[in-house]
Amino acid sequence: MKNSAHVKGLIFVIIGAALWGIGGTASDYIFTETPVDVNWYVTARLTISGIILLSIYTLFFRKKHRTVWNKHTVLMFSIYSILGMTMVQYTFMAAIGYGNAAIATVLQCTGPIYIILYAVIKKYRPWTRAEAFIIGAMIIGVILIATNGNLVNLAVSPAALMFGLASGVALAYYTLHAPVLLQLIHPLQLVGGSMLTGGIIMNFIHPIWVFDFSFDWTAMQIIILALSILLGTTLAFYLYITSMKYISSTEAGILGLLEPVSAVLTSVILLNVGLGMYQVAGIILILAVGVFISKRKAETA
Repeated sequence: MKNSAHVKGLIFVIIGAALWGIGGTASDYIFTETPVDVNWYVTARLTISGIILLSIYTLFFRKKHRTVWNKHTVLMFSIYSILGMTMVQYTFMAAIGYGNAAIATVLQCTGPIYIILYAVIKKYRPWTRAEAFIIGAMIIGVILIATNGNLVNLAVSPAALMFGLASGVALAYYTLHAPVLLQLIHPLQLVGGSMLTGGIIMNFIHPIWVFDFSFDWTAMQIIILALSILLGTTLAFYLYITSMKYISSTEAGILGLLEPVSAVLTSVILLNVGLGMYQVAGIILILAVGVFISKRKAETA
């Protein structure tokens, strides 16, 4: 029974991570082939996914898990919703909009750099050799992706590079802040609630009902738009959160790297995104460091 639950968790995290990556590629297609822009898309993703996930929580988990809200919890949740969930969604989508899903997803994987820097600064301690290796390797990987081996000219637009690295910062904050809140709030309530909060905020920037209905949408474009939100965001988050009940965080961390892998593969195969030799080397280097970090966590746990 325990073994079957573990297998269930592995399947959930694999599907969830793959859907995240494929969802990024679908977003890339939407930005390229339709008039949908980043602001409307982030508003729609956060609002729709937030409503669905909160509905699941209300229907199936609310009676079993009641949250005691006080000023401190509300403040932490609000900060997390803005600086964590909304920022990680917006910067990631902006990186795709200005670049492509493959590079945006890999650049988001630089989050561990900022987590290490935060730990070093907070604890006033020197870097370990392993941490220095991680940061150095990540920086080399980013340089290879950004320049494709030519240090004179960028192979990636400055905006894509900026938003991609910013998504790594947002992901680091998201990762550091979430465990604290998860001690007080149910996972679905945290993710769904922070998404809906971000969606409400984004509606002031670009209301979800302000949409270009005059565009000659094809059935395939509509399907891809809907599935990128329902599968690439809502279901992906739900499966990943649920998997944490059955598998370790280390397993989730390693298998979560399927997100950038699936984004790169689907971008190259389906969208004909071209990557230079040095960019491919940078992607492999960053993914390899991601595996190293996950294994290191397991050894030090």
